[in-house]
Amino acid sequence: MIPKLITFLSGMLVAFGLAAQEPSSPAGRGAAGPAVSSEILEGYIRMGLDSNLALRQRSFDLQKALLDLQRAQSLFYPQAAFSSQYTLAHGGRSQDIPVGDLLNGVYSTLNQLTSSNKFPQVGNQSIQFLPNDYHDTKMEVTLPLINTDLQHNRQVSSEMINTRRADLDVYKRELVQHIRQAYYQYLQADRAVGIYTNALGLVKENKRVSEKFVENRMATKEIVLRAQAQVSQVESSLIEARNGQRNAAAYFNFLLNRPLDTEIRTDERLFALQTDTSGSGASSGVGVETAALRLAPGIPTDREELAKLNSVQKIYASNLKYNRQYLVPKLSAFYDIGFQGFGFKFNNEQFYQLGGVQLVWPLFKANDNKYKIRQSEIDMEASHDQYKELTQQLTLQVQTSANDYASSVEALQSLADEVSSARETYRLAERRFKEGNAIQIELVDARTQMTSAELRYSLGCLTVLNRAADLERATASYKF
Repeated sequence: MIPKLITFLSGMLVAFGLAAQEPSSPAGRGAAGPAVSSEILEGYIRMGLDSNLALRQRSFDLQKALLDLQRAQSLFYPQAAFSSQYTLAHGGRSQDIPVGDLLNGVYSTLNQLTSSNKFPQVGNQSIQFLPNDYHDTKMEVTLPLINTDLQHNRQVSSEMINTRRADLDVYKRELVQHIRQAYYQYLQADRAVGIYTNALGLVKENKRVSEKFVENRMATKEIVLRAQAQVSQVESSLIEARNGQRNAAAYFNFLLNRPLDTEIRTDERLFALQTDTSGSGASSGVGVETAALRLAPGIPTDREELAKLNSVQKIYASNLKYNRQYLVPKLSAFYDIGFQGFGFKFNNEQFYQLGGVQLVWPLFKANDNKYKIRQSEIDMEASHDQYKELTQQLTLQVQTSANDYASSVEALQSLADEVSSARETYRLAERRFKEGNAIQIELVDARTQMTSAELRYSLGCLTVLNRAADLERATASYKF
């Protein structure tokens, strides 16, 4: 009964592991099926895009850029301001005006001629420059008519929106990649816990059988001690695997801005990879289409980094155009309406209106404008070289990501064959051990190799998924 139970458990373990390698296409392993989507993972990605704190911080920069554009546009409209000034003064500079010395002699002669006092004597006057008990209360309206500064400011603010939006999209893609890979890491850690749990069951069963052998005097006590050592070793590995699982879960929840101990729903289908012996591709369950996995090297035109640099080039072009317009004058109009006079009064005597235009025309700055123009031209030339270099870097990234993905798929096929061989080896060694035809060290070695092969296969699945996420990031194929 016991040998049959052990054989049944071993068969279940083999079937569990081989299920991930079973081809779903009638054509066999050489046929790559379509990509398997995961609603669970896509839901987590949407959750991360909505709640990630670092992403929200970057969205604030975009909102500020939008407000900067609105501010730049508002400067083209009339600006109105109310101001009032009241002054009290004593002393200071003054101007003496000899009005009496100039007029009193004339007035005296006129009084003699007319035999009257119609022309009284006047005293000399002294006028203070600082006005006392004086106020100026007005409403001033200004309107720019010709101003290249405002036009340049609006163009730059408009392009800064595109730059901030590109920055935001770049971080979104990075966040999607990190969420995917963190989820895959959690799945791999969960699978490692399962592998060690199954291995613990096997070594405990081995210990139980060894104890039966000793009770029946079919073996000596050292086989029980060796079996117990195997149990302790696997238990230690299981503790480490569970700790890795907790850490992977904490990091994944951190990306989603959730409590670190929040339960994570798993989708084991993501590890059910279909390998391709020809190396042409494989479906990884990450939403990357088969055609993208056979990607030919080319320019990734959808990358936000290129869009950002293109906006920077437009800003440099605007700077160059602005610097070349240094001879264009600035013309503005103004209109003032208010009250002005001595004594804080508001009457017809103090009411006034004042309007006009103001022209500012810079003519000479000792070649400063020519130097600015040359600097802008250098910025344009440098940006063109940066664009070419960035294009080459992104093309290289796409090529290396595609190569890494293809090699990981080929390596996974070898790992799958290794798992099949190791499990069959363990099954045969276990049967011979129970029949008394194999020593315990052979069973221990076979079990160790099987566990190691299963772990390497699980890590190989993780590598394929991570390489697929890298390829998705390099080609900017994820749609927000």
